[in-house]
Amino acid sequence: MRRNIWIILALVISFLFLLASYIPNFYEASIAHLLPDMRVMTPAEHMYTYDYNVYLSKILQGKEGGWTVVDKYDNNPNQKGVFLQMLYLLAGKAGGLLNFSPGLTFHVLRTVLSAFWILTIVYLNIYFLGDRDTKHRVSAFIGILLSLFAASWPVVYDYLGQTWVGMHMSWWQELDVLKRISYIPHYTANYIIIAILTILLSKLEFRNSKYPHTSPHLPSLNKEGRNGWSDILNIKNLILEFISNLGFRSSDFKIICILLFVSFFIHPASGLLFIISWCIYFLIRFIQRPTSNFQFLPKIFFQTVILFSVAAIPLLYFQYITSSYPWKSLLDFDKLYRYPVNIKEYVLALGPVFFTGAMGGILALLKKEQKFLPLVTWILGAFLAIFAFKKFPFQSELRFVQTANHIPLAILTVYFFTNMVKTHRNASLRHLIKSVIVTIVIFVITLGLIQSYFSIRSQTDFIHQRVIAGQPLVPYPPQHMYPLKDMYNAFVWLDKNTENEEVVLSHVFAGNYIPAYSGNFVYLGQNPETPHYDERVKKLEAFYSGNLTADQAKKFLKEENISYVLYGPQEKEKSVEDIRKYKFLQPVFNSNLITSLRVLD
Repeated sequence: MRRNIWIILALVISFLFLLASYIPNFYEASIAHLLPDMRVMTPAEHMYTYDYNVYLSKILQGKEGGWTVVDKYDNNPNQKGVFLQMLYLLAGKAGGLLNFSPGLTFHVLRTVLSAFWILTIVYLNIYFLGDRDTKHRVSAFIGILLSLFAASWPVVYDYLGQTWVGMHMSWWQELDVLKRISYIPHYTANYIIIAILTILLSKLEFRNSKYPHTSPHLPSLNKEGRNGWSDILNIKNLILEFISNLGFRSSDFKIICILLFVSFFIHPASGLLFIISWCIYFLIRFIQRPTSNFQFLPKIFFQTVILFSVAAIPLLYFQYITSSYPWKSLLDFDKLYRYPVNIKEYVLALGPVFFTGAMGGILALLKKEQKFLPLVTWILGAFLAIFAFKKFPFQSELRFVQTANHIPLAILTVYFFTNMVKTHRNASLRHLIKSVIVTIVIFVITLGLIQSYFSIRSQTDFIHQRVIAGQPLVPYPPQHMYPLKDMYNAFVWLDKNTENEEVVLSHVFAGNYIPAYSGNFVYLGQNPETPHYDERVKKLEAFYSGNLTADQAKKFLKEENISYVLYGPQEKEKSVEDIRKYKFLQPVFNSNLITSLRVLD
């Protein structure tokens, strides 16, 4: 029991920290009574509404029976389904069996994956920092604390006459020390996969095959020489040995291949990072011990070929589906709206553990510590990918910030500290080093706790302002208010009275909600998933202006496959004439602020 007390304590602290990340959600529910009567509180949008509704739309597709994902932020109901964002579609299927709403399904998935991520963090630290005795369990305990609380160097600023503590790269929410523990499900799944792949990489063994060149069960030689059956069986054993040497019989390698394949369909950055990490890992191993590793070059080469082949299948598939619309719009968005990573800012956002972890990585390389090498290549791979995709922008380099890089840095930090204590035998010097280490650990944890506190304050402050806000009726940009009750009722009407394949025309605020709450296709919705977004905005505004002739307006609706038109405050903003003048638009839902109209043939 005494041996496990540190791990039990780490688990308790970890799950309390996970629970703290839900405080903003609990706070939102507690002040629901402050919401103006004209609005509806949609469930626990703890992230940007614009993206949250996209995930809900995929969950809804799974709940409705879909086995592939379609882009409902486009006006083509005949498009072929694809295997993107399958995590949400499959979650929708599971949630549908339990009769969960898409919102509840999202947060159950978020909670389950976050709990598993906590357990993964604990296991990672035990695995790399040792579990042999109490002393090693203390090291793992410290590693877990640093993994949880590793935070940015502080950014002190004034807010409403008060001093607040923020972080570098605060615009990228995933780096928030509190939010990241239970942020977006596919990010969390991405972290878990990278961590497991890293453990499996460290466990890969290279040794001679267990299949000998000769077998004790072979028939004995006769006077004429080697028995024919013996030759055949020897060939069989040679083939088995060759296969074994390539690693095809390794269960760890098989799991790596399966996880790598799956990772691309959850978050491609994790798969790409592991491929880079794999290559760096074996390059460093060969440089460090060329003689002992030379005999395993064929095995390493063939395993690398297999991994590249496993990765090539989803990558070629993604290339195929993003070569045409609607999914090509994802690439268009990345090219038009790039968010480059400033390396200096990112290093500062990683905080003190970047520097202590980097020293631990350098020490592991100098000492040729093979066990810690996968952690080193995790970090090197992430930074190499950031630099590479800055130069060749096929993928946003920000995706490699979403790879939990603080975790290997935290573990390598503890590795560095334990080695500093072991190296010096002078009692007074050891005491001084321990004092410095304790100070650094306390500083990092305190910094993480302070930033967690201000994260909760900033989130609850934002939620409070959002709940009590009354104007404008429909915000855009940005979409930081709850939908109007009249608008939400229009979504409910569409859900109950229209087919999912029918296309609805609205401005972007309502268009972002409709696929998530009504299940319809929309002409204009989330920018990354709406093809030719800017062009569509112009056409939409021209229609809603009321300046088009009846023939022009009807032609537009017919060409764009539109069956229903939503007419609310945002749609009326630039109207010159009321579009209800068109005789081919039949009102089917009326409320104080919103009208839904059916397009007649």
